Amino acid sequence: MSTGKTIYFRFIFYSLITAGLIFAGYRLRPEETFSFFESWGLWREPILAGLLCGLLASGLGVYVLLNRIVFISLGIAQGASFGIFLSFFIAGALGISLHDSPVSLLTGLGVALLAALLFAWLRRARRIPDESLIGFLYVAASGLTILLADRVAEGHHGVDDLLFGNAVAVTAFDLKVIAGVTALLFAAHFFFRREFLYTSADPEFMRVKGVPAKLWTMLLYFTLTLGITFNLKTLGGLPVFALMVVPPLISLKGAHGMREAFAVSVLLGAVIPPLGYYFSFIYAFPTGASLIAVACIYTLFSFAEGRVGSRIAARGRA
Repeated sequence: MSTGKTIYFRFIFYSLITAGLIFAGYRLRPEETFSFFESWGLWREPILAGLLCGLLASGLGVYVLLNRIVFISLGIAQGASFGIFLSFFIAGALGISLHDSPVSLLTGLGVALLAALLFAWLRRARRIPDESLIGFLYVAASGLTILLADRVAEGHHGVDDLLFGNAVAVTAFDLKVIAGVTALLFAAHFFFRREFLYTSADPEFMRVKGVPAKLWTMLLYFTLTLGITFNLKTLGGLPVFALMVVPPLISLKGAHGMREAFAVSVLLGAVIPPLGYYFSFIYAFPTGASLIAVACIYTLFSFAEGRVGSRIAARGRA
């Protein structure tokens, strides 16, 4: 099967899976399904925000898998968590309230960015293995976060929303911010796609061409940190991690080229969050857990994709 035909087949295959899951939900919970679509106005902002987060996370996740740093997203998210708690701790010591203030999120972004750039620098220096670096970042940030969490006096509900997301409480302003960040990062990765791709898959080629690979690696980690931090506020750490791993994993497994890999990954990233909201509503599941469950269902179906494609190709040759 040619590359073009493979992309069309994979789009049709996963579109049919999506339609089948929606229909299955309708057959099992018809009243709840009608109620879900009738209350679209209440779910519009959260679903659109989830869709944008899915698009961004699944696109960036391809670079994560190419770099073989799957767990870096957890490390960056934990760094952002430490930064958020650090801002609340300092504000409490100074008698300042950060309720509804962007300072905490920006502090989380700054700390996560420092952690990501440190990882990128040490990784290119080849001083410590990747797994050890990621493990150290995650453990250090987690331990410091727990220490500070015990001393933060300000309401933990607002902090929890920043750390673990509040997928059903997205406002129109939040949606605009997420849309702006998504558009900015997609534009950056489109215009500099070759540099980001080569620094992920073949950094030695960039050195031969005289291109500063370390600079582009740090820029790549900057975009990863920006995307993860803003997605963290909407969906939470574990759902963002799932979206950065599952769609790229499925797309790269059967891809015949990077264009196909990005296209299929972004497609899956666009459909998994809305379906997560859908099943969360009709079964009263936690939204993040529902999103992860949907991602796992697509992973199971991906094992049948190759067999179905082979049979269709065999019939075409016959």
